[in-house]
Amino acid sequence: MKKSTMAIALAAALLSMTAAQASEFDSAYLDGKIGYNRNSPATQSTPKRIYPGIEAGWGWDMGEVMLGVDGFVDWHTKSATGRDYGADVKLGFPMNKFMPYAKLGVTGSAPGTRVHDGLGIEYKFAPQWSVVGEYTSDSKTVNSQKYKNNNISVGVNYYFDAAQYF
Repeated sequence: MKKSTMAIALAAALLSMTAAQASEFDSAYLDGKIGYNRNSPATQSTPKRIYPGIEAGWGWDMGEVMLGVDGFVDWHTKSATGRDYGADVKLGFPMNKFMPYAKLGVTGSAPGTRVHDGLGIEYKFAPQWSVVGEYTSDSKTVNSQKYKNNNISVGVNYYFDAAQYF
């Protein structure tokens, strides 16, 4: 319930804003992040854990929006799902140096492939650098047992060809 309300509120806010400078986010990037994972079922160690992760992707300027793809690995050590890896499609709404976005994709490892979704915001603080805050989740039910990850992360992106845009 909370997640759908938050998604509706974010979508309404994004649709009411004007987009600008999408090309600032138009290139390949590499991201290093640190996150907080809350998972279920709780493992023997803890259902809450800080984890590292990496992400690589590409964004394309589509006029008023950015369309992107990314691949990621999150090391959820001692969680119910372990190391998660996957790929997402990303839809961003650039507004000067800020870009709120939504993503949807798949993640895998134990207990198998799951739908992966998220919301985030990125701030471009230098020609090739940005900081990112993101919430993602995934879940799957196997043999009447529900596996779920909720992640909040903060990362730093390096853009490979972004210097020409500033």
